Amino acid sequence: MSEQGRQPEGYCSVDRYLTLISTKWTAHIIWLVSQHHEMRFGQIQKQLALVSSKVLSERLKRLKEEGFVWRRQEETVPVTVYYGLTPKGEELAEIVDIIVRKSDDWDKL
Repeated sequence: MSEQGRQPEGYCSVDRYLTLISTKWTAHIIWLVSQHHEMRFGQIQKQLALVSSKVLSERLKRLKEEGFVWRRQEETVPVTVYYGLTPKGEELAEIVDIIVRKSDDWDKL
């Protein structure tokens, strides 16, 4: 298994990243967080009203594991958690933004 523990040795990294960004809500999360310097979990969830807390938590955890987002926790009551994009996440956000812009063009055809 690879260091990620998810794919067999020799697994194509293109497949890995395409699978990640095509997972429901992942590209939406990257795009949304890219529009802000940082966002609290609750802010993200309000903007993506149809995503459950469980799914949002899973996607953010995976994005953090893959190095696309950072997570900062403040020890308040209740705990306040912030998310933002790493440099790698900002690169992915540029790609997602291109797709968003092209989809508007394609809809006009």
